[in-house]
Amino acid sequence: MIKILTFSILSLIFPMLAHAGSTAEIAGIEIKDAWIAEAPPVSTVNAAYMKIVNTTHTDIRIVSIACENYSSAEFHRTVNIDGVASMRHLKELNIPAGSALALEPGDYHVMLFNPVRALHSGDESQCTLKLDDGRSLVIELDVKKSSEDHLHHH
Repeated sequence: MIKILTFSILSLIFPMLAHAGSTAEIAGIEIKDAWIAEAPPVSTVNAAYMKIVNTTHTDIRIVSIACENYSSAEFHRTVNIDGVASMRHLKELNIPAGSALALEPGDYHVMLFNPVRALHSGDESQCTLKLDDGRSLVIELDVKKSSEDHLHHH
């Protein structure tokens, strides 16, 4: 009985470990290429990006995000109106059934506020996504330098 239980637990853990790093998934949702832009040490804001894939036949709503190295995190979208870019805070992200949502510089993204420590290229950080059905998904984000100036200033 104990061997069967151990095998069952290990069969659940090993697939999760295989997706460590910048890819993570739970039933029906997969996170790919998750990363945080390296910010100047004095910056109080930063941004995170990823691709969220919904492989189910129903919409998925992500209602919150929390990141271990920041006091708070929010979903935002950059919009251009008459040539003026501005950010809009989003209460949640909706990923329609069978589709994907790219969080990338200049569009949807995660705003990260008040870092507790400076993160440098090559570091990793964890964030937890909460879904409207109560499930949570912990993801690893790689910190990367970027040639684009996509850090946001309020």
